[in-house]
Amino acid sequence: MFLLALAIYRVFQRRVRQFITPEHPLKGPGGRKLTRPTGQAIFQLFQYVNVVLFKLPDGRIQRSLDRSLTPDQRRILQGLGMDESIYV
Repeated sequence: MFLLALAIYRVFQRRVRQFITPEHPLKGPGGRKLTRPTGQAIFQLFQYVNVVLFKLPDGRIQRSLDRSLTPDQRRILQGLGMDESIYV
């Protein structure tokens, strides 16, 4: 199971790195430029993404982001073939 998790982590990191170029790096913590971000650095960019649940009068629950994603977060999701709808 551990080896499978490592393999998935490696594929995740590789797919994101293919989308990042030296001309268009990611902004890391403290404003650092990340041209070859590690999986950990990528996950840190998503650390403060919050999903808010609203209970509607008819009993349904609606999910929404508390604020819009940053351009870097959107670029990472695009590199993974996803969009922000994965949160909602």
